[in-house]
Amino acid sequence: MSLIMLLNVGIGNVYADETGKNALNFRKIYKEHRTYSSAVGISANSLGDIAIGFNDDYINFYDKQGSFKYSFAFEVNGNYFFEFDNENNIVIFSVTDGMRYYFNNDAELIKTEKISDPEELKNYYKNRPDKENVNIDGVNYSLKQVLGYIKFAKTDADGNESVIYETGLQYAVKAFVALTVLAFLAIVICGFIKTISTEMKKYTEV
Repeated sequence: MSLIMLLNVGIGNVYADETGKNALNFRKIYKEHRTYSSAVGISANSLGDIAIGFNDDYINFYDKQGSFKYSFAFEVNGNYFFEFDNENNIVIFSVTDGMRYYFNNDAELIKTEKISDPEELKNYYKNRPDKENVNIDGVNYSLKQVLGYIKFAKTDADGNESVIYETGLQYAVKAFVALTVLAFLAIVICGFIKTISTEMKKYTEV
């Protein structure tokens, strides 16, 4: 009987050690993450904090005024979504395995949930929490991104806009230059083909 109890206690300790491990290598850092990676979306908790997530597995947190507070770094296999629960825990949803990971403000894993029902997954994707616009007490927070350019800004009730996070302009410029070069090459090639066609036509007429 004593042996069975010892085995149960040992197994329980092993299980506790496994669940206590930091899933996703989730950690809190106090340096604002700057990246050229595209943004996943923005979300806000009930405390008024606003967060922006990036595809390279970082989430930046800002206060109501748009001042940086801290970031969370982690490692997800594939794409992810994020949101906040009613207790202001941050929830990371891994698209690859359908798992939801709940972390508190200290980057500690609270619990995990797996969404395995196809219909539930379909509804989750349809109503996925990551947004491009969030309103807090009359202040609108918006996310805009195009051609690698990211702009995360807030607009107050009077329409005054202030940028919270902005990066990737270099990519937008590079994309514009690349498109211009391609357009120029296309014009040159078309002109060259037209010239050859004209010369061949003259040759055949002779």
